[in-house]
Amino acid sequence: MLALGWSGACATDAGIDDDNGGSGGAGASTDGGGGVANTGAISSSDSGWPIGKFGGACQKNDHCESKLCVDVGKSKPNFVCTVPCSEAGSACPTGGYCAYHPDAGYVCVPENGNQCDPCVTDAECANVADRCTPSPNIDRFCARDCSFDGICPTGMTCVTTSTYPKGGVGGGSADGGFPDSGLGEAGPPSKAPRFCVPQNDESCPCNSERAGVKRKCSQTSGSTVCEGTESCNGSTAKWEGCTAGSPQPEVCDGADNDCNGTADDGSDQALCAGQGNPVHATWKCNFGQCEIGACDTGWINYPATLPPSAGCPCGIDSAEPDDTCGKAKDVGFVTDANTTALAIKGRLSGDGDEDWYTFEARDSSESGTNSYHVRMQFTAPANSTEFVFDVLRGGPCKVPDSKHSVLTSYTWCVDGDGGQIAGKPLGEKSCGASAPVHCGPHTKRYYVRVKRAQGVAGTCAEYTLTVTAKGGGTCDFTQACDPQVDET
Repeated sequence: MLALGWSGACATDAGIDDDNGGSGGAGASTDGGGGVANTGAISSSDSGWPIGKFGGACQKNDHCESKLCVDVGKSKPNFVCTVPCSEAGSACPTGGYCAYHPDAGYVCVPENGNQCDPCVTDAECANVADRCTPSPNIDRFCARDCSFDGICPTGMTCVTTSTYPKGGVGGGSADGGFPDSGLGEAGPPSKAPRFCVPQNDESCPCNSERAGVKRKCSQTSGSTVCEGTESCNGSTAKWEGCTAGSPQPEVCDGADNDCNGTADDGSDQALCAGQGNPVHATWKCNFGQCEIGACDTGWINYPATLPPSAGCPCGIDSAEPDDTCGKAKDVGFVTDANTTALAIKGRLSGDGDEDWYTFEARDSSESGTNSYHVRMQFTAPANSTEFVFDVLRGGPCKVPDSKHSVLTSYTWCVDGDGGQIAGKPLGEKSCGASAPVHCGPHTKRYYVRVKRAQGVAGTCAEYTLTVTAKGGGTCDFTQACDPQVDET
């Protein structure tokens, strides 16, 4: 005989099927990786860029005349209408420049005055492919990408990352590549990375936007040259307060404080002692800035927007690597023999991190009824919009379909009586050997992928996905999609 189970489906309450049925789900999807949108509703923009035109805010490709909506932001999402850069030599639309995007390739990015923004890490720069780099004077600034066509703003020149500043690569990308080169669908860039920097090895101009930025300065007394730092006075637009003079203890600032002819000479820990002790990490003095040299085993410096002084506060799950279905962590089972919940806890310790879990949902033998009701939902953090999950019911491992992806809660139930569809009864509230419907069993192995919602800034917050197999609420057959049919 056939025992039928139905799964409810709505915006956050989606069922899933075996190989011989279907059911619903909901959530955003993309058509070109995490940075290329194809869903959602458009919202107004206060950026000054016209909606639908180049630079205008968008949430899906159809919002743009170019049919290309791309997240060009770095520290926070910034979906805008854009166009691909042309090898034929035609310039980007007015107010735009060409930059490499890991999901979309070389695209035109709106110029919002981000060149020379003050920064400590790459993540603090506004646009995709921007680089936070020290000048030869050790003051750090955001440098925009010019690798496609070599075009830079007035007063700037386009240089390769391996030659700037002199002496080697500085800033956030020790390999001299793109700072966010976790390659997406576009693959590796086809051109050598180059960035816009001030001409003649100068610093970016001192102005109100760079108030408080420090750079290297020097003073000479007889044959002795001492170095220190001076600060940008945003009100006067002048560099002021050079600390160079008599020999001072050496610190990590890019200057020769002790006047011995070598800047930043000493151990990394001694040079950065004034910065305190970083959590679960050691220091490294890099071009006048104390950075994380190494994290303790099991810890990571995440998210990227953390200051270096934060160290490595994000613990890495012991189950890593668990970012594929084949490496899913087995977390046990739930059963409708009781209401005991299975609490799946974890954290995503990287922008592209995903966690896979597997468990068995057991349908116990009951007399005349069936209380089997699988339910999953995030119970921590409270009111979080950071995490979503995908579900596979039964094996084998495969890519979850769109109906069962990007969920915040899920249910699959038979603990009700939903009448009939096409002569087939729904639910198993009344069931048995002589009844029209047998009481299961519906025991299945589940695979669940937890990931970060599209466009949400990452944190190291621990999530809890709670799973039960009984007591999941009323079985709502009005929201059911295609029935799941189990052969018994």
